[in-house]
Amino acid sequence: MASTNSRHHSFEPRRSVWRRRAQTIPTMLIATGVGLAFAPVALPMLAVVDLIRADRHFHSPRAYLFALQYMINDSVEILAAPALWAIAGFGRSLDSPASQRRHERLQNWSIRLLAKRAGQLLRVGVVVASGAETFDHPGPTIVLTRHCSIFDTSLPALLYQERGFRVRGVIMAELLADPGFDLIFGRLGSVFVPRTDGDTAKSMIAHLASDLDTSTVAAIFPEGRLFTPDRLTAAMERLRNADPDRAERLATLTNVLPPKAGGVAALLAGAPNADVVVIGHTGLESFRPFSLRRPQGAPVTVRVHPIRYPRSTIPVGDQAIQRWLDDRWIELDLWIADQARPDPRHLH
Repeated sequence: MASTNSRHHSFEPRRSVWRRRAQTIPTMLIATGVGLAFAPVALPMLAVVDLIRADRHFHSPRAYLFALQYMINDSVEILAAPALWAIAGFGRSLDSPASQRRHERLQNWSIRLLAKRAGQLLRVGVVVASGAETFDHPGPTIVLTRHCSIFDTSLPALLYQERGFRVRGVIMAELLADPGFDLIFGRLGSVFVPRTDGDTAKSMIAHLASDLDTSTVAAIFPEGRLFTPDRLTAAMERLRNADPDRAERLATLTNVLPPKAGGVAALLAGAPNADVVVIGHTGLESFRPFSLRRPQGAPVTVRVHPIRYPRSTIPVGDQAIQRWLDDRWIELDLWIADQARPDPRHLH
């Protein structure tokens, strides 16, 4: 197993890390306590609100319970982190195989429990529509995924961890505000990259990629942020001003944002033997980007469609990688649109 060296590769000074955690950790623990304490009052009140709205599925109490489960998971991770640190020789062997396995078990427990609660409370299920064998191929693998919901951030880990792979993510630094992500994912080799310092971000991503092995995948969201129609309009306007030719090439996009190749190129450079898997998925767009509620009452089936690209088919050079990535995102956009079309067999 490759060493993560996660503790030694951060863009933040140690003082800033502890100043942030002194705020985020108590905030999450207090919020969890308040959420639990008010649940007996909040749940009936939310149910009454939904009855007034004629919401027979009671989305509001379900969303409250799911959010509460998330906070409980986060609090468990916060409380477990010092114990795991102490067991690892008071931090001296956090990168050892035994310590990594302990952290992975905690991470797997959290992700799988949230997936179970998503099914029970929000009626969201995940189905691999085709290409399931893609996930069984040995690593190292670089996984590229569309980003349209807060839920899809955990999708690569959910799909790969149940098959015995370790998953390391390229995560935007804003998520350091979540102390569970901060403490556990960071120790497992994921990197939290700054949005405003491209050189530092690329260095951190390359560092992550250099340790990938046959049982490890690196996941990145090339769009860089959640898709919304307004963000697509703004991104295309910026692109028309900066690169008219590329804007024309991507003018047909309607379901995804123009992908950014910087992080992908850094992963490819750091892991020269890694294949690439592009994960398309549909279903989560029925949720508002930052919401647990959705207007429709029917259950949501997240249909996952992975495609593996052998390394030999991927070009070299930043411009060529950007063009290759654009082509994949155009194909992904067309696949998403195709999934939204009614099945002719069900029209009559």
